[in-house]
Amino acid sequence: MARKQIQILDLIEKEVLEEIVRDFTKATQVASVLVDLNGQPITREHNFSRLCKEYCRSTPEGRSRCYASDRFGGEEGKKIGKPFIYKCLNAGLMDSATPIIVEGYHVATLVMGQVLTKPLSIEEALDSAEQIGIEDIGGYLRALEEVPVMSYQRLQSVVKLMCTIAKTISSLAIQKYLSQKAYQKNLHTIINSVSEAIISTDTAGFVTLINKATVTMFGRDSLAIVGQPIFDLFAKPEAFREFLASGNNPESIDTPPVFDVLKPNGQVFYAQASCQEIFLTKRQTMGHVIVLRDVTQEKKVEKMKEDLIGMLTHDMGNPVLSIQRVLELMLDGHLGSLNDRGSDLVPLALNSTHKLSGMVSNFLDIFLDECAGLTLYQVPGDMDSTLAESIRHVELSADEKKISIRFQPGSAGHQMPADWTRIQRTCVNLLENAIRFSPAGSEIFVKAVLKQSTEQGNFILVTIDDQGRGIDKDKQALIFEKFYTTNAMDGNERRGVGLGLTFSKLAVEAHGGEIWVESPYVDDTGTTVTGGRFRFRIPVESAGAIH
Repeated sequence: MARKQIQILDLIEKEVLEEIVRDFTKATQVASVLVDLNGQPITREHNFSRLCKEYCRSTPEGRSRCYASDRFGGEEGKKIGKPFIYKCLNAGLMDSATPIIVEGYHVATLVMGQVLTKPLSIEEALDSAEQIGIEDIGGYLRALEEVPVMSYQRLQSVVKLMCTIAKTISSLAIQKYLSQKAYQKNLHTIINSVSEAIISTDTAGFVTLINKATVTMFGRDSLAIVGQPIFDLFAKPEAFREFLASGNNPESIDTPPVFDVLKPNGQVFYAQASCQEIFLTKRQTMGHVIVLRDVTQEKKVEKMKEDLIGMLTHDMGNPVLSIQRVLELMLDGHLGSLNDRGSDLVPLALNSTHKLSGMVSNFLDIFLDECAGLTLYQVPGDMDSTLAESIRHVELSADEKKISIRFQPGSAGHQMPADWTRIQRTCVNLLENAIRFSPAGSEIFVKAVLKQSTEQGNFILVTIDDQGRGIDKDKQALIFEKFYTTNAMDGNERRGVGLGLTFSKLAVEAHGGEIWVESPYVDDTGTTVTGGRFRFRIPVESAGAIH
């Protein structure tokens, strides 16, 4: 690839250049300007004579000759390696050009002059005016008379000062250039150390730059990628074209999209893409930077996880239900009478199958929510009955630890539509959690009340208080996360597989409600209790449903 031309304005701010040229002009009283390699002005044209402003540059041919003259001066100065004094190619005035050199690159030219060391003949002046199409010959000649005349020795003194100024500009530019070069080298090293593929493109989608990881990921050398359309790298080019054209905002995308990518041998792998536009100005797009991460292995793991979840939720669910049915038949006496030992053990086994069934159901619902969202099956019911049934499910666990569960049905007995199966599972999860972390012989308090507020309308508030160790403040926001468990050293903190509370949060929020924990909490008597208070609220659709 061709080396990019260094631009003086990339190295020194234009305001600084303007100040330098302006001060040089004030000190010398000659005309001066900083021009690019084509002779086009970079700074303003300082102290230009009336001849040059109003006549020499007043016609297309005149302007073209002025720019060509400044370009010529810069090229000759570059050749000889010092300021070049010459007659301008337009009016024959004396000019001098000093090239600005940065690391061997000619980046700009400082031009000064528009003076005479001796008067021009009328014939020369008329010939110059005619060649550029001047009609006001008289005005041209009068403006020529105003051009300052200085000795050649004086001109050389000014040129010497101009050379010093040019060196100052070059020195400033070199410092910035070396700093940028070191930065770019470090940046290049960093980019090439990244394992993700980094690709920059122009506005048309043609690749302009890649890192080493791109070559490895795509199995192609850089020559087969750089300069080619990035869309050709993908199995479905139009899909990536739409992605690039959408002007995607990384902050608005929850999960970056995944694309099928082709290798030269026809092998397909999967790459997750993120993209950011590069702007030349606030309104002008320069291109895009695309970061691609190979997620082929992750896709395989995801497929394995889906297969495992399918096995756990379906293949395990049916056997558990079968065991429950058999145990229920045994308890009901349909398979014969149980002895005293069997009467003690079968309820415990049945209770364990209920817990296992709940775990499988929690797992399935969380998985379904992640894939397609949780669908509620709402039927009429009431919270008091649901809590009473939930308490019956955990009675055996509570009795084992001699824990009393205090619940008095109250204002939450009105009928309302909800997915009561999942609400009951939520209550069972919270009750089992309270039993697990309550000391033997303690009490658990359960309450459900109907409340009204201006902000939240009508809702049922369920409270389950225990007298356990409680939950540290810094962990209260984490306990509802999937698979979260604490790393307790003494074994007394709340632990588990981390699905019960996750499901509870999912079920409550699916009903438009909210669940939270308070620890420690203040009970109804105003006493601060070191324990856990789990609360959730479910909105009641309208006051008319209350009776």
